[in-house]
Amino acid sequence: MYKIFGFEPDERFGRAAIVEFSLPREGESYAYLLGSFNAFNEGSFRMTPDGGRWKVRIALPEGLWHYGFSLGGNFTPDPENPRVETYRRPAYRFGRRVSVAEVAGAEELFHRPSLTYLYSFVDRTHVLLRARRGFLSSASLHIGYGEVDMSLKARDSLFEYWEAVVPGRSNEIEYSFSVETNSGARETLGPFKAVPRELEAPDWPLGSVFYQIMPDRFAVGIREKELPLEGEFFHGGDLKGIVEHMDHLESLGVNALYLTPIFESMTYHGYDIIDYYHVAERLGGDEAFRELVEALRERGMKLVLDGVFHHTSFFHPYFQDLVKEGEKSRWKNFYRPLDFPVVDPEFLKLLGKDMPWREKYRSLKELDWNYETFFSVWLMPRLNHENPEVVDFIADVMRFWLERGADGWRLDVAHGVPPEVWREVRKRTRAYLFGEVMDDGRLWLFDVFHGIMNYLLYDAILRFFAFEEIDAREFLNELNLLSAYYGPAEHFTYNFLDNHDTERFLDLVGGDKKRYLCAMAFLMTYKGIPSIFYGDEVGLRGSGDGMSSGRTPMPWKEEAWDTGLLEVTKSLIRLRRESKALQVGLFRPVYFEGNIVAYERVLEGERVFVAINRGSKSVKVNLGPVNDGNLSLEASSFVIIGPTRKLRYLDLNDTHEHL
Repeated sequence: MYKIFGFEPDERFGRAAIVEFSLPREGESYAYLLGSFNAFNEGSFRMTPDGGRWKVRIALPEGLWHYGFSLGGNFTPDPENPRVETYRRPAYRFGRRVSVAEVAGAEELFHRPSLTYLYSFVDRTHVLLRARRGFLSSASLHIGYGEVDMSLKARDSLFEYWEAVVPGRSNEIEYSFSVETNSGARETLGPFKAVPRELEAPDWPLGSVFYQIMPDRFAVGIREKELPLEGEFFHGGDLKGIVEHMDHLESLGVNALYLTPIFESMTYHGYDIIDYYHVAERLGGDEAFRELVEALRERGMKLVLDGVFHHTSFFHPYFQDLVKEGEKSRWKNFYRPLDFPVVDPEFLKLLGKDMPWREKYRSLKELDWNYETFFSVWLMPRLNHENPEVVDFIADVMRFWLERGADGWRLDVAHGVPPEVWREVRKRTRAYLFGEVMDDGRLWLFDVFHGIMNYLLYDAILRFFAFEEIDAREFLNELNLLSAYYGPAEHFTYNFLDNHDTERFLDLVGGDKKRYLCAMAFLMTYKGIPSIFYGDEVGLRGSGDGMSSGRTPMPWKEEAWDTGLLEVTKSLIRLRRESKALQVGLFRPVYFEGNIVAYERVLEGERVFVAINRGSKSVKVNLGPVNDGNLSLEASSFVIIGPTRKLRYLDLNDTHEHL
């Protein structure tokens, strides 16, 4: 069941509800609260036994939340809550019956100065008002110089969000609201007197276009090397290979790299780290890292590393000590052992056998073990994040590599680590931090991470551009709802069409390059920080099906490249890099109907107009006073018009860029 134990002021959300989730204990060894607030992942909200129940309290922003529980690793909806429905997120292939918690106060109207209700960004101040869904017909903001009409920004299941954007930034403003309800009544809210909030974050990501590389799959620089396990898992890429292809990255126009884990591990992907303080020898070791940092600095590029701190490798020395010493181990509180020994003699006997690794790995998976893991993977034992030593370890590793040339960190399975851990780590590290959060990111932003991997934006992009499940109006509501939820933090989110945990977007649209480029045009002209997954720029396709199918090796024979796709991608990146309006300007919707999205990005005197037709038919739309009224758009095409450049894309053989 869930119970709301009142509300408290909150600098992020105006206020937060204190919600207790609980269910009966029935002999389970552990329990976690899972939900749309942590992408249904174990690790972040561990429940404690209290008499005959498991309990946990968390502070949640108001809204409709989906949740369930993990009991000893087995998922269950809330057995005491009759409200159950199917919750689906294509972005991380989630779909199952879950429980629903309606978390809201009784007020019809709400506002409190905070990071999502009153904030300044660059050249403007945003003021938001929340109303019960269907309650308001109009709203106005009363501020020092007069009255400003508010627009209905977005709706979710419970609320509507109204917004006014006023020019400039102010030390302090006094303001109030007047509204008319759908019943015809007039009401006021306020006055308020407050300083608009500003997000504390480094500036450099705002001007960046990221390029994500899985080093093993990118380029081979060291021709002769010894690989762990069987070579069939590895393609032999390394950091030297990245250095050798820096000219490609520079000509593409990207100016920041995000590398998946580069530290010593047993697997090609590196998410099972054995040694956090050394670069894997198969990738060239520490010397190759120094060469990469130098090459990036020469070109003015930034570097973000991938931090895996939800778990370590089974073969990490700390966990190996736990395997050997059991309860006497110095490291027993570093992990989450359930019983001792953590593995039985049969497990160790099989582990020591001389047999193919793939066969051994699968055989070990069928045995039992006595410790918590990442998604029931025996190779990845979960860390005990309640142990201050673990927090010290995380912060020390991150500082170690920041001092050696990294500019930031992407944190793996960030939603599986308690947010208070990341808050403490952030205090000890001064760098751009963004977390892997595959669902609603509100609990992981503001004072936790500067940004997140924007899976909810990806979800909306999939449903509009790839699957055509929603129309342009619904797409706009999804965009604006994220803006209402994330406030200024939306500008620091890491946005993508694909990554190492998804299928390649080009595969999801059935190889339709025109539709792919329409989505890419949106990504490069929307709020947040755009990224390219290695190979997308040359039309690289995935293999197989599932979350790891996109990890295809990068082709370096240029005859295998789609050069038309490459040139359009370069043009889009160039537009993004040259335009401050595209980087940080106001997003102003112009026309969102059917298959057509049209909008402006505006910053001071710069204005960039974007129109995209995802549909299979040519259309002519009336844009009113924008872009001289009428605009014709061919099927699956886009046009971008800025003060110094115009890019019109019809197909790979008919793309025009004009200065």
